[in-house]
Amino acid sequence: MKKILVLSDIHGHRESLAAVLAGNAGVDLVAIAGDLTNFGGAADAKAILSLLASAGLAQPPALVAGNCDPPAVRRCFAASGCDLEGRTRELGFATMAGAGGGLFRAGITSFERSEEELYGALAPQLFEARSNAARRPLIVVTHTPPYGTNADRRGEKHVGSGEFAALMVEYAPEVWICGHIHESRCVSLEDGTLVVNPGPCGSGCFAILEIDEKSPDGGAAAVRAELRRL
Repeated sequence: MKKILVLSDIHGHRESLAAVLAGNAGVDLVAIAGDLTNFGGAADAKAILSLLASAGLAQPPALVAGNCDPPAVRRCFAASGCDLEGRTRELGFATMAGAGGGLFRAGITSFERSEEELYGALAPQLFEARSNAARRPLIVVTHTPPYGTNADRRGEKHVGSGEFAALMVEYAPEVWICGHIHESRCVSLEDGTLVVNPGPCGSGCFAILEIDEKSPDGGAAAVRAELRRL
């Protein structure tokens, strides 16, 4: 059994991050779906990465940037080797792929992308992951949620990415981790994919994802998740 601490939308609240990490010692991985800073700079990014490094994790965290993570922050993430942007990552028990940024709305936040840009950032990774002969559970990490899921509801509207929704159907990842829409915390099975929006870590929200590499019937690995709060 592998256990992943799922976070999103820290927004620079390092005290909340430290408390969540302290309460979940011993997890196999931390996955973070963007907005680690709140329009911060390199120093803020390094402070977050330092907190994660001090948690004694078995392996480096896996993360993507959010729409509130400016270029200086994204450069720090890329240099850290933790960023999933533009590459897949093999964990032994799963394969990870990811793409950051928020779906373009008003152009007023730091990292917004069109639907075409979101597709171009993620589709090649998913193709590579599913072409791998040693098929393992595929975990996708994005800031923007797929459209039409329980993870992208803002009021009565769905505000996620249509291209991500199409990619979810095409490649059928076992898990899709996302954030961005704070009020749409969920663990929801959508067309065979477990969609997890843990809610804002800055407010003490997180999720625990478990991957059982040996399912009871000997078939594909079983995945399950639970929403939690400090």
